[in-house]
Amino acid sequence: MSERLLTDQDLISSMKSGDHKAFEELYGRYWPEVYTMIYRRIGDREITKDIVQDIFINLWRYRDRIIAERSLAPWLNVIAKKQAISWYRKQVAGRQRDQLYQENEAIVVPPTTALETKELQDLLDREIDQMPVNMKLSFRLSRYENKSIKEIAAELSLSEQTVRNNISMALERLRLQTRKFYAEPANLAVVIVVLLINT
Repeated sequence: MSERLLTDQDLISSMKSGDHKAFEELYGRYWPEVYTMIYRRIGDREITKDIVQDIFINLWRYRDRIIAERSLAPWLNVIAKKQAISWYRKQVAGRQRDQLYQENEAIVVPPTTALETKELQDLLDREIDQMPVNMKLSFRLSRYENKSIKEIAAELSLSEQTVRNNISMALERLRLQTRKFYAEPANLAVVIVVLLINT
């Protein structure tokens, strides 16, 4: 007798109980569909991949709030549309800000002091230390030892998708800590990338 195919409701219920395998199954089931929906609206592959990753990170983080009848597809469709609209709004706001900066030569950007950099790095190091073991190892092997997803998966005996998810969730945790550190988050992405590259 063939094994019964788990429904979305089965997987969502298991995921809410902390079952990462159920999350991976939903990820594999819907990633192509969500990617296609967003790519049609944005037309940039790398940006689309980032947005899709964020959607699934939030699916896991807020799994206890998911309300879906029979299929997760309608929920993901709504979120995908919202994310695409949000991206367009940020693009428009960015262009308006760039225009303002070009018109005003007296723009003063407060520098990041060495002390601030040290304090932020200490905060990020503490957050990394508090991560689950596989998440921490995946992140360190990727960012500190420059190992590929395939190499990390083999070393940790994990699937490549699990390694990708671990790294994405680790980065999200670091972004959250950085937002708490800075009152003005204008250059958060730049700050965190510089810190990670120079570590």
